[in-house]
Amino acid sequence: MKILRKTKDTNNFIATVAIGEKHLKEWQQYILPSWMLYCERNNLGLVVFENDLVDKSHPKWKKANWHRLLMGEKLKELNVNNACYLDTDILINPFAPNVFDFHDDEKISIVSLTQLPFEYSKVLRKIAFLRNRYLSPDYPLDSCLFISSENYYKYHNFAPQEDMFCSGFFIFNVNNFSHILEELFFKYTSNVKSIDDDQTILNYEFQNYGKIKWLNYKFQAMWIYEIAEKYPFLYQDINNKEISKKCIRASLKQNYFLHFAGSWECHIYKDESIMNDNFLAELQDFDDYLQSPVTGKPVGSILPKDSQMLL
Repeated sequence: MKILRKTKDTNNFIATVAIGEKHLKEWQQYILPSWMLYCERNNLGLVVFENDLVDKSHPKWKKANWHRLLMGEKLKELNVNNACYLDTDILINPFAPNVFDFHDDEKISIVSLTQLPFEYSKVLRKIAFLRNRYLSPDYPLDSCLFISSENYYKYHNFAPQEDMFCSGFFIFNVNNFSHILEELFFKYTSNVKSIDDDQTILNYEFQNYGKIKWLNYKFQAMWIYEIAEKYPFLYQDINNKEISKKCIRASLKQNYFLHFAGSWECHIYKDESIMNDNFLAELQDFDDYLQSPVTGKPVGSILPKDSQMLL
């Protein structure tokens, strides 16, 4: 466990698991700067777990993403109050509101994968079509991408739950939930089978436990939704860094945390210049403006100074 930032007040922490040299370096290079700025603005702690939290020789050892369930017991050593777990491929708008202000200590906070600011079923259709048309003709137009919530659970022999969430983001109170998360880790064997690693299991276990708070989509905007719904033209030139950068920045202006989960459209966040000083200054100005009052007082007709803009 490496502590990157301490806090003396609320003792709320952002935490992640970055096991493996390549994984850790990419997180440090492309993601960490936005997290650090966010933590500084909101007086949050920041910690990363760089090694397995149980030895590989343990009969219940599982892949790296499972180890997020064990971090609570380690965080107790720092007297952490609440921990927000984030996957290492989530960019943060540093001027977003403090996520812990929306959390309930008696519940686990998560974000729905289906309750979106646009139509869920249609955005899935768009993803399938655009991937097939522009990324690979082998991508199926009908697949488990469209699995219903009910069948999602039944496929794994679980009772259907209220909804689905991406397990790359959740918040928990360390004292109230660490032991529960640890029990979940050791409940399943090292050879546990799932179509999406631990995500289906956590969806079932968290929701079946019952103490859940659903947060706004903005706290885990999914890039696969954002690009298909708002920037479909990008599929035609997916490796164009300048266009990709503009789209990601536009999405960050609309959302708080932007998650690049997946392997089709999501590599494009690996660009240090996305969160450069000029863009951060623009975000600051944008946030300041959004917080400032307006009067609605007429100021007369105003046209662009450059007449070419009118052509």
